[in-house]
Amino acid sequence: MKLGGFVGRITFEGDLTPFLPYIRIGEAVHVGKATSFGLGRYRIAD
Repeated sequence: MKLGGFVGRITFEGDLTPFLPYIRIGEAVHVGKATSFGLGRYRIAD
């Protein structure tokens, strides 16, 4: 099964305070396509 995706880094600037709870939850539970295959993971670097 071929599964594609994004690999790399992304940087956001500005006030992310309203979105941080959702971003942190996504970091813990993973999001996106094929998460049962171990995909959809991201890490927040402070």
